[in-house]
Amino acid sequence: MDQTRRGLMGLASGLAAVGWATETIAATAPALTEQPMVARVWHGRTPADKTDEYRQYLFEAGVKKIATLPGNRGVQMMVSNTADQGEFMVISYWNSIDAIKGYAGSDYTKVHDLPRDKDFLIDKESLVRHFALDVNMWQS
Repeated sequence: MDQTRRGLMGLASGLAAVGWATETIAATAPALTEQPMVARVWHGRTPADKTDEYRQYLFEAGVKKIATLPGNRGVQMMVSNTADQGEFMVISYWNSIDAIKGYAGSDYTKVHDLPRDKDFLIDKESLVRHFALDVNMWQS
């Protein structure tokens, strides 16, 4: 068998394997509801020396409150530390944009600052981002 033919046969069997894997993954992918959840993503940064204090404040004044609001499905708080700053991301999950509007009002893309955010945050962002949860393969 010549080199070109061997290469083409290898390519064909590789593509067949990829097709099989794609079909297998697609067949086991989670089925989404007709109206998937909406993820609301907030981001903020603090000076490094305020990271621990803000982490506690954000949890107490923000995350715990969000978790109790009507239409909220859950909330996550993430922290990344460097020598210069603390970086925070809060992702809250909602039944719908209407549920978010119930909390944030009609201008739901605007950041709703916590009372003491001005004491902690640097380069405050003015907008919150929203995404439809498309695939959820979270494993417990």
